[in-house]
Amino acid sequence: MFIAFLVAVMAVVVSYQMWMTSSTMPAAVNEGFGGPAHIAGAPDCIQNSDDAALLYSIFSLKFSTTEEGDEDLREFGILLGKLACLKRDLMSPGHLVSATRGQVFLTTQDLEPIAETAARCFAHTIPVRDLAIATDKWNERGSMLLKRLCTSYSSSSAEVEKAKGLFKNFMNDVKDIMKNVCLKEADSSIAGVATPRMVDGREPGENMYLGTYKGYY
Repeated sequence: MFIAFLVAVMAVVVSYQMWMTSSTMPAAVNEGFGGPAHIAGAPDCIQNSDDAALLYSIFSLKFSTTEEGDEDLREFGILLGKLACLKRDLMSPGHLVSATRGQVFLTTQDLEPIAETAARCFAHTIPVRDLAIATDKWNERGSMLLKRLCTSYSSSSAEVEKAKGLFKNFMNDVKDIMKNVCLKEADSSIAGVATPRMVDGREPGENMYLGTYKGYY
């Protein structure tokens, strides 16, 4: 009888402790900063481009038939999201490096952190050649990943052509925006102060009185 009494008392104590815990402890809260809205788990900023969002969804809604498929899709999503964030910054009214600031740098995709590219665009200090090299590298890496994804996710011929068309439209859109913003005819600016795009040489005026040099080197 005594043992049964102890068991009953312990059961009451445990029940009371569980009730107190559930009634006093707050529900678990996921801490963190709210970012841009996501589309079915898509990368940040991708909603800024209909072509990029649709292209990513083609593969994200299917299952890979190879081990490399999921990793390729992850990198492809990073590339699409990164360029979509660049588009967002370049089209922002205040010309702020905001969306690209937290984007990851990958040597397989980038020549420099994409936030630096956005900043150089706003300052008009990025040469045409650098712009072409950067966009070519994004395009080549994206095309390679897209080809692998079409194989891994067993895409039909129609899906392959659709994916290629969406990626081409997306890249052309990004290139056009970069050309309009980065290469606009304007003086560069550093810390808000306008500066010449190129440094010109200067020859002192007294040089005009100097004769031709006829000595030996």
